[in-house]
Amino acid sequence: MQYISHGEKETGGYAHEKTLFESIAKALDLGAGDCQEIRFRRRFKGLFGWFRLGFSAFKAADPNATVITVARLAWPVFLKQLFGRGKMLVVVHNWDSRDGKPRIYYRVLSAFLNLARTRAHKIAVVVPAAYWKQYLSARFGLSPLVFPNLFSEAPYAFFKEIARKNPKLIHLGQYSDKINIKKHLVLCHILKHHGFVYYFSSNSPISNTDFPISFFETREAYLKQMSTCYASVFLNKINEGWNRVAHESLLVGTPIIVSSGGGIEELAKTLGGLVLDEPSEIVAALKGPIPGANERELARFHQGCAGDWVDPVLRFLNPAGHA
Repeated sequence: MQYISHGEKETGGYAHEKTLFESIAKALDLGAGDCQEIRFRRRFKGLFGWFRLGFSAFKAADPNATVITVARLAWPVFLKQLFGRGKMLVVVHNWDSRDGKPRIYYRVLSAFLNLARTRAHKIAVVVPAAYWKQYLSARFGLSPLVFPNLFSEAPYAFFKEIARKNPKLIHLGQYSDKINIKKHLVLCHILKHHGFVYYFSSNSPISNTDFPISFFETREAYLKQMSTCYASVFLNKINEGWNRVAHESLLVGTPIIVSSGGGIEELAKTLGGLVLDEPSEIVAALKGPIPGANERELARFHQGCAGDWVDPVLRFLNPAGHA
């Protein structure tokens, strides 16, 4: 089995994909010699760069193996598997043309997903939320498999137990180009007027913004600070796959308020949280008690439950053995 991906940094998407890879390996009782992770960590820029990345993926893919890969590498892996008996699991985190990807990305991926519909015995699409299963099903006639973001409970439980809440401290999520800047400007103005203190978190230094951003050198520092907040608020301009920071906020005992749309709305409705889009409504909600996590539902997303989520994937890989 192979897992092929790319990227300079280990993002939330990478964590999701690797958990899928490791969960399948564990379920199939595969040893280290049976599993191979390949990650192209250099930055591939421009048309030539993407062709080079595609060729690298084609060269690396095993035509007879089960290959887990990302949407951008779906075509080269598929072409390689034409020469063998392997199967593909293609992870699609979301679909939103506002996320900054070039238009050709969606054209190429659209062509692949239309192809995948006709080769359901060889290609399975994996998504992180039921919202995206419904979306891709309606748009492409696919039957995607849902494998969500899963978390180890222990490190979060520690900070949840020791945290002392600051009723005026608000976490605004991770700073990125996904946020709705206009709404955040309005929200920050109202928050300040009502005596709240707020910050964005980041795992790398950022200086070219007027928003308050806290750079955390360690994961522990990021979790400790978030656990002391009264709430975490997420106002995005795109439909996300599944916001890991929002999920982590609930795990450390900090309630969430999220904007509507995509996987993050499903996250709040499933795991506990408010769905609000207007800054004035958000600040009004912050003045009162905010519902916390649905602990029963949250427990379903612990890594110990991976076997429940991976079972549909195993049925795709070996339909005869899971009849």
